[in-house]
Amino acid sequence: MEAQPDDAAPQPAGGGLRAFDRLLTEPQSLLGGEEEGRSSASGWLLAGGLAGFLIYGVAAGCFQGGAQVLIAAFKAPLIAALALVLCLPSLYVFSALSGARWSRRRLLAGVAGFVGTLGILLAALMPVAWLFSVSSRYLASAVWIHVILWLVSLVFGWRFLGRALRESGAGGGMFLWLALFALVSLQVATFVRPVLWSDPGQPLFVNGKMFFLEHFGTVLDHDDQLDKPRPATAPTPTPKPTPTPAQPGP
Repeated sequence: MEAQPDDAAPQPAGGGLRAFDRLLTEPQSLLGGEEEGRSSASGWLLAGGLAGFLIYGVAAGCFQGGAQVLIAAFKAPLIAALALVLCLPSLYVFSALSGARWSRRRLLAGVAGFVGTLGILLAALMPVAWLFSVSSRYLASAVWIHVILWLVSLVFGWRFLGRALRESGAGGGMFLWLALFALVSLQVATFVRPVLWSDPGQPLFVNGKMFFLEHFGTVLDHDDQLDKPRPATAPTPTPKPTPTPAQPGP
């Protein structure tokens, strides 16, 4: 008599769509699965998350259009990846001080789920980003809309990472790391500028140190140029005809 399969046996991790479905509906299964060696889901979440940033970058680049669409699509995942790499050591130290006991696979699962959540949320918000990009006149308006959408994504991204921290034994205080990550991501966006707008002949990356609040100030200066009236060009005076001297009569 053949043995029936055990219903409690772990199911295969599945492909990328299955990994994102589990991320949205049963995130705790991803954390448990990683302890059983299912690292493929983390790879899918990392790759899919960065793809979501790329899709969002395409919509953001539509503010200026043209080549800026490709530039923003390239820089959006670059900003996310660089900010995460810079903040990963502080995540480990902060969580360890809060009582978390990470394994390598559980840490990878937590980070991958965080990136995947951010990516899928930004991809879902892409139509909203596109609308404000193509319909906004001022660069400052577009910048603040993207900042708001980014902060909304971070709040929901914390849903997964916070669960991973709690299951690893971390206590309170980890929300400070999320604030740090938000600040670092804004500074990274300034570091790899320009993202939404490039002046003619401007290089892919602008040299020079600048704080992100200073960068917002330059955005306002850019918009001021739109409001300044252009000097009226004086019309070219029409030369008056030279009067012909009267001829003496006979």
